[in-house]
Amino acid sequence: MRSKGISGQYSVLFVLPAFCLFSLFFILPNLSGLVMAFTNWSSYFPLHPKFNGWRNFQDLFESPVFAISVRNTLIFTAATTIVKIVVGFGLALILNNGVKYKNTYRTIIFSPFVFNPLVIAYVFSALYQPTFGPINTLLRHVGLGFLAQNWLTDTKYAMTAICVMDIWMSIGAIVVIFLTGLQSVPKEYYEAATVDGAGGISKFRHITFPLTIYSLCINTILCLIGGAKVFGQVYGLTNGGPADATQVYGTFIFKSFSSGLFGYSAAAGLLFTIVISLVSFITLGLFRRLEVDY
Repeated sequence: MRSKGISGQYSVLFVLPAFCLFSLFFILPNLSGLVMAFTNWSSYFPLHPKFNGWRNFQDLFESPVFAISVRNTLIFTAATTIVKIVVGFGLALILNNGVKYKNTYRTIIFSPFVFNPLVIAYVFSALYQPTFGPINTLLRHVGLGFLAQNWLTDTKYAMTAICVMDIWMSIGAIVVIFLTGLQSVPKEYYEAATVDGAGGISKFRHITFPLTIYSLCINTILCLIGGAKVFGQVYGLTNGGPADATQVYGTFIFKSFSSGLFGYSAAAGLLFTIVISLVSFITLGLFRRLEVDY
């Protein structure tokens, strides 16, 4: 009994530092933000914030820039999620088969994921440079100069350029998760299907896809959350421009907070947290219905 009591004390002592840090940097800021969302706290009234009820939320829904940021965030999230899932699953299927140098390909595909989005954004800003950038220069050299564009200053192409960069930098993690799911499928299932005369499409439909639903669920949720909270990619490339054409939720909150509207930006952050939580739980519930045991 005494040893169990001592063991329990040691467990508490080991957990306590991590819990204190978690409380200091996560629980406390979130609780503070929850309170701030219902006040008029700003740089104009730093010491005397007053409760203003739902006024911040009302101002959010009346703001045209907020509406633009929500629309752009939805477009960005939908486009990048679909491309990442489809292309990532395709690459995982290829790398899961007997491809030469597949470990090298895996490393190359995954390597961009380890870099900071801002660093990659600065690199891509040079690639997208309209006059001397490698992309437009290459297009002109191969006789496709009519395709050269002002990628980051034209409202038609700025968001597409950001989506391309985001897909390139984060698809490696998607591929790795899909590969993990594919490698967990027992080979005996494929062998039995081959004996029964099943073709490639039939194997994918009845074995591969159902047994990798869990990986698909994880990747979908990660893509949705990552797309909704996009910030570094946009901030590094366009900072929401031109003319708010690439303004997303993250840059909207950042600019509101930088302008000294602390309560207003806290309200936007609270609304964002609620929406992301709902989308994640709904997505998880839908995919759980499709999961199968094996």
